[in-house]
Amino acid sequence: MSISSFKALAKSFVDNTFAEYVQVYSFEQITKIPDGQGGFTVIWASFANVTGFVKIDSGREGELDDHIKSQYSRKFSFEFIAGLTNDMRILYDGDYYNVRSIKSAQDSTIWIDVLADKDIAS
Repeated sequence: MSISSFKALAKSFVDNTFAEYVQVYSFEQITKIPDGQGGFTVIWASFANVTGFVKIDSGREGELDDHIKSQYSRKFSFEFIAGLTNDMRILYDGDYYNVRSIKSAQDSTIWIDVLADKDIAS
């Protein structure tokens, strides 16, 4: 079985079996835009919109500067996309998550897992 036919079979299986669990999220990367005065303005621009799974990985709380600091980690799993880097962020359900690690299943170009965390100071 070729990789492309396996990908199609896996996508069909996921779409038909887990449709109610699939989430949509967006990867963003830093982009420099000329400001017209010889410098640049740095913005976050969309890199890819993804449909996949999201799982709560862990959560921690601590105190920093008289504030409660919470850190939420999530695991994002989806069909492989080339070009993802650790300096990107994920927009999911109105919140931003910093990419911490990118792992492909068995070093393949079929499926990928991204661990990301969200920091909040209250």
